[in-house]
Amino acid sequence: MATAKNENQTGKIFKPPEQKAFKYPSEDETFVRRLGSAVLANWSALPEELRAKIMADAGQVWDREYNVPQLAQKLDAFVKRYPGRGR
Repeated sequence: MATAKNENQTGKIFKPPEQKAFKYPSEDETFVRRLGSAVLANWSALPEELRAKIMADAGQVWDREYNVPQLAQKLDAFVKRYPGRGR
């Protein structure tokens, strides 16, 4: 059992993962979709480090379909289906 100092059974300090979730009301969904589309349209021009950060952050975004199995793999496959779209 963890102690008040957030130590686990091995005595190591436990730091819970950062909860980072972008939430938006349904009336803003059109803006979120448009921004997402713009990111995809410019994906190949983004630095690899920024792409990795966007993919990691995408896994933390709130969505109505909260529990998507294999989300990281599905996001990666989705991005690969639309390379440089709009360019």
